[in-house]
Amino acid sequence: MDAEKIKEEIKTILGKMSFAEDIEEIEAHHGVTSRYSVRMRGDTPILIGEYGSTLSALEYILKRIVRKKTADNTAVEPEAYKFTLDINDYRMKRLENLKQDVKTAAREVRLYRKEVPLRPMSSFERRIVHLLLVEYPDITTESIGMEPERRVVIKPYP
Repeated sequence: MDAEKIKEEIKTILGKMSFAEDIEEIEAHHGVTSRYSVRMRGDTPILIGEYGSTLSALEYILKRIVRKKTADNTAVEPEAYKFTLDINDYRMKRLENLKQDVKTAAREVRLYRKEVPLRPMSSFERRIVHLLLVEYPDITTESIGMEPERRVVIKPYP
């Protein structure tokens, strides 16, 4: 299935939910995997949900439906298609806030030489935290706990 057909499928699915008019852009990025970024605008707070939980669920459902439809029509593995759904730049803003929280926590760890636990977060967000702090030789990170309460603890390097 080519990129245009996948874009039309995404529009059809969101249209059945009465959100087709809120689609701002659907971008296709091709490489080893094909990535589709769907950006939406409008008064759609119900689609974001608490801490982005509804947004993540909608993204998952959208991904599964498109993968199922493409599995029958192409030789490409369905897992080769990746999706990102963002509504009113919620994910971008949340990522920027996460970066600021991590910088603040790192300063606190450096200043007081005590560990600082962050709020529970998704595996993607935890990975971002670990990657952001790799550059700090005097700080180490560790993920602790069980889902959905798994979090990163920022510690001074021994």
